[in-house]
Amino acid sequence: MVLYDFIAPLYDPLLKPFYAPFRRQALEFLKVKPGSSVLDLACGTGQNFAYLNSVLGENGTIVGVDVSKEMLRKVQRATNSTHLSLLQFDATQLTPSVLTEQTGLTEVDAVICTYGFTAMRNWEEAFHRSYALLKPGGFYLIHDIHAAKRSLHVAAFELATRVDLSQESWCPLKTISDHFHFEYIDPSAHIFAGRLFVATGIKPISAPVR
Repeated sequence: MVLYDFIAPLYDPLLKPFYAPFRRQALEFLKVKPGSSVLDLACGTGQNFAYLNSVLGENGTIVGVDVSKEMLRKVQRATNSTHLSLLQFDATQLTPSVLTEQTGLTEVDAVICTYGFTAMRNWEEAFHRSYALLKPGGFYLIHDIHAAKRSLHVAAFELATRVDLSQESWCPLKTISDHFHFEYIDPSAHIFAGRLFVATGIKPISAPVR
């Protein structure tokens, strides 16, 4: 069973109060126009969707991708939006053909991943797969946790949440995107063991082929 299938009923009541203020702060860095399409990688229970809807408007499109069936089931119970597509999929298996078959889209205007890469074993592959779905000139945003130093606090947090806080998941984006931006969101280390950060970049019009 996927871990997040098991914790799905508890995910929002336990974690949303802690993450919500920082999630909102990070998403304010997202640069998209009303009517755009956004792929929310590792979308979980859809905690980003309310903000995305407010930015995208009634003509916008959200594509939520998560490996957990139960997390997505919580989203389905909470919304009847016709502008939302939910894909139960391993992020490392995403392809342009999957996107088109499941949503009718050939590419998206933006990709976001909040608190996702630290929980993925093959996060670099997941990044590149999702980046390939981004149109040239599209916007990519990562919001996650990083711990530069090891400590008992970090080890305990990783054990409890099954994440890896040592990952520098912004590095691939920095390498292949234009207008890269990175900053930490403080104060947060005392809550999350590491420091929360937001990283953004724009896919070049002539992107290198991986």
